Amino acid sequence: MSSKIISSFPERLKQCLENNSSLSATILAEQIGLSKQAISMYLSGARKPKRPTIKVIADALNVNEAWLIGYDVPKENNSASSPAQIFHQVENRFGKNAATALSLYVQLDEIDQGKITERMTVLLEDEKYSSKPKNGASPA
Repeated sequence: MSSKIISSFPERLKQCLENNSSLSATILAEQIGLSKQAISMYLSGARKPKRPTIKVIADALNVNEAWLIGYDVPKENNSASSPAQIFHQVENRFGKNAATALSLYVQLDEIDQGKITERMTVLLEDEKYSSKPKNGASPA
């Protein structure tokens, strides 16, 4: 039995974005290095992505590439976690601010990532993050 197309790429892409509250077209575009306008054109059907772009989008959404283009195949992609999936997991575990911070952090070069890490370390040395009692008071 051969697989047949039962949906369209724009429909499947919309479905993925609607089913993932932490992922918007803008965030997807940033994660995969495309413009928001390109994603918008894919969503409207005004433009069709080429095969390499479909693969990148499918990987970012952690879905089967054939499913994404509309074939009647399982949606699941059994490969390693995609960046979008990782950001979603971070948001679920630590909140939206953590996912946003991570998304911004990974866009920095290694030098600036080091600066951010150093600054965070300095902030954590602040007394308000210390588990030691202040002025003899017991910790809350």
